[in-house]
Amino acid sequence: MQRVDTLILGGGLTGLSGAYHLDRQATSTGEARLGDWLLVERDARLGGLTRTEVVHGYHFDHTGHWLHLRYPEIKQFVADVMGDQMLRVARKSRIWSHGVLTQFPFQQNLYGLPLEVVHECVQAAIEASLAEARGEQPPVRNFAEFCLQRFGKGITSRFMVPYNTKLWGCAPEEITADWCARFLPKPNLSQIVAGALGIVDETAGYNANFLYPRQGGIETFAKAIAAHLPADKVRLNTVPVRIDLAAKTADLSDGSTVGFRRILSSVPLPDLYALLTNVPDALRQRVGQLRCTSLRYMNYGIARPAVLDDIQWLYVPEPRYPFYRIGSFSNAVASLAPAGKSSLYVEVAANCADSDDDVKAQVRQFLRDQGWLDSDDAIEVQDVRHIRYGYVVFDQHYFGARADLLGHLERQGLASRGRYGGWVYSSMEDAMWEGYQFALAAGFE
Repeated sequence: MQRVDTLILGGGLTGLSGAYHLDRQATSTGEARLGDWLLVERDARLGGLTRTEVVHGYHFDHTGHWLHLRYPEIKQFVADVMGDQMLRVARKSRIWSHGVLTQFPFQQNLYGLPLEVVHECVQAAIEASLAEARGEQPPVRNFAEFCLQRFGKGITSRFMVPYNTKLWGCAPEEITADWCARFLPKPNLSQIVAGALGIVDETAGYNANFLYPRQGGIETFAKAIAAHLPADKVRLNTVPVRIDLAAKTADLSDGSTVGFRRILSSVPLPDLYALLTNVPDALRQRVGQLRCTSLRYMNYGIARPAVLDDIQWLYVPEPRYPFYRIGSFSNAVASLAPAGKSSLYVEVAANCADSDDDVKAQVRQFLRDQGWLDSDDAIEVQDVRHIRYGYVVFDQHYFGARADLLGHLERQGLASRGRYGGWVYSSMEDAMWEGYQFALAAGFE
């Protein structure tokens, strides 16, 4: 039986970052045990969802994967593995609602909407601001109340509720407010009024610019990290089939058994618990309380330049459309489509029951209505894809269930990290940060 100091389950960004930084820690400290790891990945390629599919010359990531960085350590990590192969791209996102295109984020860019909508949103924002100043806002119980207090009824009903209902697949009243402060910037009243008058701040929001590989799609980045890892420490096409945390052993699908001292896992939390032996019934019940959406999306290769004009992604909040976001890879980086053509992705609402064919028809009609599609004959690729785990739902059970499940694992030397391993709403940088932090902590053990 092979024995390693660290067993890494999953070769997405969390696992890749963890492995990379364990090796760097081993080199810098001279502690050989830190470099004693094995990474197990179920697929034939590393990267997890940070992968790119190439179809007839069009490049498609698994929906939009734009790198927004804020940690100095991760900025350095990206620079170390990619050199000068990253582009810095200024965000060009828009919102389609009430028959017009407006700037993102909605709450700070009301200009261009019908005047009655602008009036409603500004008036309600003033009322919400006055209520806050008077101390009249009670504690919020859910995401809908959070939006009402932060933005007022107009912005909440015109964008926040319809968009997030499509994204999460359930009513905002079912979702807690604790997840969203980072991702929903709160403009002050002056900024809301300025946005209503057309004074645009292109840098508003957490994602005003991003990094992306010059060539090859986002998988180029995953490949660059993997190139720094010893090939004999990576086992592809392999999954754990049984994990005994008490005995510190994992049985793998290739018939081998690996002994470990600790585990870094990015396996989705429900799937991970299905592999564990001797789990108390109470924790099994907690697993059943975890909720998430699945993600249905569509890739389009269109023989026409600049579909969506210069927009990189477009939010579509209105319930009449079955999709909530359309993005253009090639509008961000031209190399992601053949010359003179466009590569797109369309994310379908989680609460949409329409068939794939119906959704495709509505996407085509939407593109025609906006003047972005002259003929269906221009569509060279039209693929439907599915991601089993999409967005974690932050309902009333979320925090208690997650704390119990992760706490149980931590006490037995298993760090469950990443978007689905940690059961959180997070970015690619967050995944890398967690791998880095795991390696850093290992150096102090």
